[in-house]
Amino acid sequence: MNRNDTLTLRWPHGQAHWQSLGGMLGPVTFEAPGHAPFQPLQVAPWADEPGADALPGIVRRLRGEWPCVPFGRTDRVDGLPPGWTPRAPGDDWGHGYASHHDWTPVELAEPTALRQTIELPASQPIERLTRTLRADPAAPTLHLDLAMQARAACTLPVSLHPTLRLDLGRVAFDIRHAGPALSYPVPAEPSSRLRPDARFDRLSDAPAADGSRIDLARMPQPVDSEELLQLMAVDGPVRAHYLDAGWTVELDWDHTLLPDLMVWVSHRGRPQPPWNSRHWAIGLEPVGGVFDLGRVATPPADHPLASRTGLSFGAGQTLHLASRISAWPMTPAERARWA
Repeated sequence: MNRNDTLTLRWPHGQAHWQSLGGMLGPVTFEAPGHAPFQPLQVAPWADEPGADALPGIVRRLRGEWPCVPFGRTDRVDGLPPGWTPRAPGDDWGHGYASHHDWTPVELAEPTALRQTIELPASQPIERLTRTLRADPAAPTLHLDLAMQARAACTLPVSLHPTLRLDLGRVAFDIRHAGPALSYPVPAEPSSRLRPDARFDRLSDAPAADGSRIDLARMPQPVDSEELLQLMAVDGPVRAHYLDAGWTVELDWDHTLLPDLMVWVSHRGRPQPPWNSRHWAIGLEPVGGVFDLGRVATPPADHPLASRTGLSFGAGQTLHLASRISAWPMTPAERARWA
C-alpha cells in the first residue's frame, strides 16, 4: 500500500475509512434512522494541497485516531520548570515510527473487521504493532485492539490519539476524573492562554495566564489558541455532546493501561504552514505517560506525573490495548441538559 491507500469498512450503522499512512482511522460516519449522518473525527484540510507530499508523515494526511508507540515529541523543549531533567528521545519520530509510515493490511475472513500491521526498525524496542478494527453489527460502535509486541524489555509512554472536529457547532464534554488537571509545564504554543505548570480541578475552570478562568469543557472558544493539559485518573468513558449536530460520541479504553487523558485543544492557534490558523479540533488522548514529554524530559519526583513512566514490556511480550468509539443521536432531554 502507498500513503494514499485506504481500507473501508461498511456495516449497518455506518462506514469507516482507515488509511495506511500512520494507521490513521478516519473519516468515520455513523448513521441512525431519521437522523443526518454524523462524522465526528477531524480530517486536516491540507492533505490534497500542493506541497503536502513534502510534509512529515504524521502531518501529511493527519486525521482521526491512531496509536502512538512510543508517544511523545522528540524535539528539544526549552524553559522547563526547575527539577525537570532533559533526556534523549532515542530517535526523531515524534509520536513513534508507526505514526509516520505505512501500515500493511492483513486479510481477514470477517466481513465487519479489518486489520493492519507494521514492523518497526531493528533499533526499536517494539518489534511489531498490529491493530484490528471490528464493527458491532448491532450498534454504531467500533471496537479496536492494538497488539504491541516487544523485542526487548522496555518502558515506554504510549497513547491513543482520537482527535475530534470542532467545526460542527457547539460541543459539551463530559469527562470524569479522580485526579487533578495539570497544564503543560511551558506555554504549549505562542497562542496558548493557559497558565503553565498549574494544577486545577476541572476542565471547565482552567487558570489562564492573565489571571482569568477558561471553560475548556465547551467549544467553540471565544479566542483561538493551542493548549495542552492532562487529566489524571479518568473515570469511565469520555463523551462529547455535539449539541447542534444532535449526536454524542463516546470514547473508552483500557484504563488500567492508560490511566489519564491528554487534551490537545487546537483551536486555530497555529498560524504557520500547513496549519494556517485553520486546524479546528480537539485531541482526547488516552495516555500512559507525562503529557507528550516522556521521551524528552523527566519531571521532578514530587510532580503528580512522576510515576507515569509508561507501559512496561518484557522481551518478547505482547500487550493488547482495547478501545472503542461509539456514537448515538441525542434525545431532546440530553440536548436540554447539556445546552
